[in-house]
Amino acid sequence: MNNSFFSADYRDGRVYFGGKNYPAGIFAVHLLNQFYIKDTAARIAVFCDSVCFHVLDQLQAGYLIVDDLVGAGKNTLEQIKTLPDLKPFSVIDINALKRKVTSLFTEQTGERICDYFRERGKIGQLDQNELAVRSLYSSPDSFPEEETLIAEVSDILSFFDNLSEDMINAHRKLCEFVSRIPEAERYDEKHLLPLALEIFGPAPFPVTTEYIATNKNKSSNGETVARRMYFDRYYSFIITDFFEGLHHGHYPQRCGICGKYFLMQSARKQKYCTFGIAPEQYKGKPITCRKYAAVIHRKERAEADPITDLYNRRCASIRSEKSLRIITEEFAKAAKALALDRKLRAHNDDEYAKSLYALDLARKKLYADTKKQIE
Repeated sequence: MNNSFFSADYRDGRVYFGGKNYPAGIFAVHLLNQFYIKDTAARIAVFCDSVCFHVLDQLQAGYLIVDDLVGAGKNTLEQIKTLPDLKPFSVIDINALKRKVTSLFTEQTGERICDYFRERGKIGQLDQNELAVRSLYSSPDSFPEEETLIAEVSDILSFFDNLSEDMINAHRKLCEFVSRIPEAERYDEKHLLPLALEIFGPAPFPVTTEYIATNKNKSSNGETVARRMYFDRYYSFIITDFFEGLHHGHYPQRCGICGKYFLMQSARKQKYCTFGIAPEQYKGKPITCRKYAAVIHRKERAEADPITDLYNRRCASIRSEKSLRIITEEFAKAAKALALDRKLRAHNDDEYAKSLYALDLARKKLYADTKKQIE
């Protein structure tokens, strides 16, 4: 288990998990949407009782009550039943995890661990001469299998013992972040990161990282570097996913129509999602939240969208120069068409929007490229 419960790969603003890939930040959004559905956190918390905690304490102290181990296994299996309701665990092999827990949390395992503790206790009672003689004929690490067994039991118990609290803690902070997004001047990493650091704080969380080679895409033979991150806490995963997304301009937003959360992947100040279905139909047919907002005259203003705002200001300048006969009607038409192409590209390519879009819509650059097109 590499001292962790699960792993995920991050590369180029995407997270690879369970054989699929998603935009980084999407699992933070899933938590926001799934937290209250079927009371997932509450159902998990019911089985986070003191038994699991006591077993962890016992293993660290060097003894074990076998009945407690068996009881902790039963509670863990009840918690596992809830995992399919929570992404990303809906795509992992739940049956394999159940089989592992069933095979680990048994009386036989408990007795084996107890025997290990007894043997270690006997060694601890030897005097220095006996220890010196023993070290000549045995390895200092004489119980690798038993120690691996204890580590596996501890990893599973620790993960599920903290799962409910991790969900509640991450959900509370993510909700606070979304509610305070309007405080930012722009919705990009530069302006949202200070807000995120203030809310989530500097508290460290355990993550193990290694670099791996992975194909650039399904059809490519070339490989590139990705980071494989191992997590032993759900909180570590969610916060990592959130900050990885934020680094690439992704952040959670809440729809003003359906109330669901969605992942924004640009600096646009968008208020309504494009995938949710509005609570009311339009002309007898279902309609998306964003279209419904437009119907009831609640569509976002252009100035709330920095891409459209820049495009509108450039077009206004083009119209003004045409009316003053600084440029010809033909040139103005071509320049507006080129500006529109760049606006559409910026909406579909976040990297272009953040790096080159403003330069390409600057008067000198736009007019020079327009002149080349006409010629």
